[in-house]
Amino acid sequence: MKLSLSERLLALREVEPFCGLRPAELLTIASATQAQRFAPGAVLCPRQGMIQRLYIRISGAAVDEAGHPMQAVIGTTILLTGQAAPFAIHAGPAGLEALVLPRSKFFTIINECPSLLVGFFRMPLLGVDYLGTAAP
Repeated sequence: MKLSLSERLLALREVEPFCGLRPAELLTIASATQAQRFAPGAVLCPRQGMIQRLYIRISGAAVDEAGHPMQAVIGTTILLTGQAAPFAIHAGPAGLEALVLPRSKFFTIINECPSLLVGFFRMPLLGVDYLGTAAP
């Protein structure tokens, strides 16, 4: 799946917390991402695995082991804490199209765009907290 830089910028503008960033920050992030399509059921991260990418949903869904849809940005907690995933994450029944940011670029982006980190901490967490324990 190939998206131009402008298409990646537009996709980021549709997703919290990216929609609140300055244009220069969005450009930095869009330049570091690649668009990728995942087939239905594709494993994004196995249970107790370490996620290696940040996934920013364009269309479709990522789901947990029970098939519940997850939020539009997948991987923040695992990338920020270094804790293993408490459950497996898969592409949903219709698959997933996402902008993908490799772990190797994630912390560079956080350093260059600190307001993104603030946005991540404002996002609701699904099933896990930033300590890596099950959320109530």
